[in-house]
Amino acid sequence: MCSAEIGNQPDAQTGASVPLAGFTFQLLDSNHEPVSQTCWYPAHNVMDTFTTDATGTVTLPESLVPGTYYVRETSAKEPYLVSEEIEVNIPADMNLTPVAIASYYDRAATGNIRIVKTDAVDGSSLAGAIFEIRASGDIVRPDGSIAALDGETVATVTTDETGEARADNLPLGSGTARYEVVETQAPAGFLLDQTTHIVDLTYADQKTPVVEARLNVSDDYTKVDISKVDASGEQEVEGARLTLYGPDKTEIDSWTSSDKPHRVEHLAPGTYSLREMMSPRTYDLAEEITFEIKDTGEVQSVAMKDAPIEIKGQVDKRQELVQPIEKGLLANGDGKNRAAMQTNTDGLFSYTIDARNDSTTWVDEFTITDDLECAEDDTARFVSIETPVAIGDLNGLCNVWYRTTPLDSTDVDEPANATLDDGHENPWLESDEVKESLGEDCRLVDYDGWHLWKADVSTTESTTLEAKELDLASNTVVTGIRIEYGAVAAGFTTRSDADSWTRDDLKDEHDDLDDAKAILGTDARGAIVHMQATSAYTPQTALTNSARVDLCRNGGGDKLESHDEDRVIQRCTLPQDLPATGSVPIAACITALLTSGAAALWFARLRSIPKKR
Repeated sequence: MCSAEIGNQPDAQTGASVPLAGFTFQLLDSNHEPVSQTCWYPAHNVMDTFTTDATGTVTLPESLVPGTYYVRETSAKEPYLVSEEIEVNIPADMNLTPVAIASYYDRAATGNIRIVKTDAVDGSSLAGAIFEIRASGDIVRPDGSIAALDGETVATVTTDETGEARADNLPLGSGTARYEVVETQAPAGFLLDQTTHIVDLTYADQKTPVVEARLNVSDDYTKVDISKVDASGEQEVEGARLTLYGPDKTEIDSWTSSDKPHRVEHLAPGTYSLREMMSPRTYDLAEEITFEIKDTGEVQSVAMKDAPIEIKGQVDKRQELVQPIEKGLLANGDGKNRAAMQTNTDGLFSYTIDARNDSTTWVDEFTITDDLECAEDDTARFVSIETPVAIGDLNGLCNVWYRTTPLDSTDVDEPANATLDDGHENPWLESDEVKESLGEDCRLVDYDGWHLWKADVSTTESTTLEAKELDLASNTVVTGIRIEYGAVAAGFTTRSDADSWTRDDLKDEHDDLDDAKAILGTDARGAIVHMQATSAYTPQTALTNSARVDLCRNGGGDKLESHDEDRVIQRCTLPQDLPATGSVPIAACITALLTSGAAALWFARLRSIPKKR
């Protein structure tokens, strides 16, 4: 006979004894029939089920005869599972004091957390999200050992193409374990879920080896509406070509603006830049802007403003008072000139031509044309020109052209085109729209009848060009000079004195000056044209000269081009003093009447200045 003890259950994972009361067992004979035993203390009781005490063991009340027995666990305490029955053999010579005939290794139930990752907007599955599962508080087993310390990461999982990830074999501690689920990396293009999700795993029963918790986590993403608006910030501007660049300056997206904002999604938080590659034709190119994409699923807004283009330019022509070469004639025939008369008697005189870009932006084409009407009328001859010194020319070079009477045909292929050859870039000049309007040379001003005198003339220092260099035929005279700049900046000018551009007599046809060379030595100065009056300059004629400036942007059109003109007129008179009417000599009145017809013809001529359109 042998006294028997069952229990002292070791934990199957740690091997340590589990001192828990409440585990129940049955003892079966060799035929697997329950064995009943009688207990006399504390009361008489016949039992076939035996329960462990606080030490985790149970001692049978009666001894066992040698033979084969089976021990069946009928119930277990949390978090353990009921173990399979085991066979016990008691040999015939076993007659010692109580002996443990059965010792169970109890396997604890575990838990898993199933994470389902979806798009917060459309609910689609998201792969590539990484989660850490961390202990929320110490997780302690029944045997007192630590399964996980507070904050310890017990698993790291990544969602698959179905958007799911699962952490298995999570210990339940002594029955309930609390875990934190934290997203550490969001799928590409999505925002990191900042929430710490709490998941409790609780023991179910002795027959449930795994308890499962499902956690649904959705990720939002960034959304930004990019608008191209006018200067007011209210009206969407269509037709702008825009490109979005990421923090590493790689191109992310490009599009043409419409009447609605352009939405870009799934941008990682960070700094981005927006660049306008080509503005609408009537708007100026905006400067590149940078903006921050914030870590939020709310719709963010970015606006790039375009300022409308309005091209403006001015020209100013001022002339010295000419002494007629015919004896007996006096200058200032109408008495309206204010400058001192030139003292030379050979008819030499000069005038200045200044021009400026009064726009708030650059232009593709800036051209000054000096129409030598007095040369066409044979009242004066062109001698030479000192080219302007300008501020704001983009490449520091200009082309000088001339026109003659009688007209010569233009060379078939003139080699100069400042608009296309000065190095500035404007995609509108390559567009079919502009080429259909202006032709392949993309110039607003017509060059028919003009000849290239000199290309690539410096605009930072003056160059003198003389008519005799042209080696013209005796019956051919220069009747026009043109200075072609191509692209110039906003604020381009040949005269930096701003007040001089707003004086009251700017367009007075008697806008004269004492000495044209007085402008020499300034940081910027206009062209100085040297002329010589002929014997045809008499009281019956007028000495007239006109200049104009033509400038445009993006092929020209409404508010994309500007034209300004300035004209000076001088008259001479006979020396005798005739009876006056009012304060003006009668001779001056007669001179004015004789030349009024010429003035009318000039205005008609300006209206018919040839342009390509």
